[in-house]
Amino acid sequence: MNFKEKALYQQIHPLRLITDWGSGLYACYCFWNQQMLLGIAMMFVPSLVVSLFVTRFGDLEKLKNSSFGKYYQRIYSKSIDLIRFIGFIIMAAGSWIHQWELLFGGLAIILYTWVFGIFSSKK
Repeated sequence: MNFKEKALYQQIHPLRLITDWGSGLYACYCFWNQQMLLGIAMMFVPSLVVSLFVTRFGDLEKLKNSSFGKYYQRIYSKSIDLIRFIGFIIMAAGSWIHQWELLFGGLAIILYTWVFGIFSSKK
């Protein structure tokens, strides 16, 4: 598996997904409590560490050949990454200013980027 494939499939490794969702929720908690630096650190550091670990040691071939891996390969683009990041920024902003609507709106954007391919035609 080449580096480009590893970079793609490490994003859907269970350890990476758990880390991203857990650290993202904790980052929002930090922002809610006005802990900007800790929130920013939680946005990036855990995911970066786990990404490096999974890329190096994870069994990504199984993920590549799974139905989820095939789905993700079909829907993934850099635009999806950007939209997810914007969704998280909206969540963080909603947390900072204590606006549940923004927090859940950002979450809805993120969730949409994971499921929109179910409803779209295959490439």
